[in-house]
Amino acid sequence: MCISPLVSVITPTYNHGRYLGRSIESLLAQTYANWEMVIVVDGSTDNTLEVIQSFQDTRISHIYQQNRGVRQLAATINSGLRRTKGELVTMLPSDDTWPDYRLEKQVPLFDDPNVVLCFGRQSIIDENDRLLGENTPPPELARIRNRPPGSALQEMFLSNFIPQPTVLIRRAALEKIGGYLQPPGLLAEDYPTHMALALQGEFRYLDLPLANYRMHQDQMTRNHYLEMVESDVPYVLEFFRSLDPEMQKRTGWCEADLASALSDRLHNTYFEVGRRELLAAEWNDARRHFLAALRRGTPQTKLKAFLGLSYGVLHKDLESTARLLGRTPLR
Repeated sequence: MCISPLVSVITPTYNHGRYLGRSIESLLAQTYANWEMVIVVDGSTDNTLEVIQSFQDTRISHIYQQNRGVRQLAATINSGLRRTKGELVTMLPSDDTWPDYRLEKQVPLFDDPNVVLCFGRQSIIDENDRLLGENTPPPELARIRNRPPGSALQEMFLSNFIPQPTVLIRRAALEKIGGYLQPPGLLAEDYPTHMALALQGEFRYLDLPLANYRMHQDQMTRNHYLEMVESDVPYVLEFFRSLDPEMQKRTGWCEADLASALSDRLHNTYFEVGRRELLAAEWNDARRHFLAALRRGTPQTKLKAFLGLSYGVLHKDLESTARLLGRTPLR
């Protein structure tokens, strides 16, 4: 790899004109200057094009397409990928921002030819850029180097713990798996793409905040969280079955145990959805999801669900309690 490899930055966007300018400004502020940006406008009807045209930097370009929506997000991203040529590839979501050191810190890790993906911590911000908290992988996950390739799948099957806005990828590995992946029925591309890359080479974790993830009402992951996990669970099992016996053994799972663990994961997701519904004062929906978690979840999930039910009766959300427990609140 050359001393200062070109980094291709792809930004798919739909009606995020109010945030896009801040995303672009954070890229322009990078201390690493050898990058190109392609913004893929997915049929936006707001002021997105005007925002893009207000920036005159020749490293920034855009393409416009008719709206494909979230179920074809990977196809949208790949249309941008085909217009780039950098040795390293990343996505900058159009509602997120980066700290100015991000690329400078990540790029040197790819001097090791075995590395195919690098990720880090993720800060949580609100609509006005106010810091809310941070998503930090658990300590045992942060050390995962995926050595030998495929070994990280043991934890990846149970948790999509790699924050997509922090990820930098080696293009050769990404092209080998066919670009960003989004099998039918899935609402996002990051999880299947990262799992496929786990078969291609090693990962590196940087213990630094590498992205600012914005929480707001129109956020896709906020509005489709349960549906995303419900579709992820059968996909993980399908992915496991597609592995050869030696790779299955390397993941540390057998199919029966994995299926049971994924069921536990799904029931914890019902709690998380109920928590979001408390925040939106959707008391009946929250009760329904807490009851689902209470019926079949693990003891820990049942305890959290009982707490959620109690707060729902009082018409209160859980976020003050989450803050007291050191968790990132949802507001």
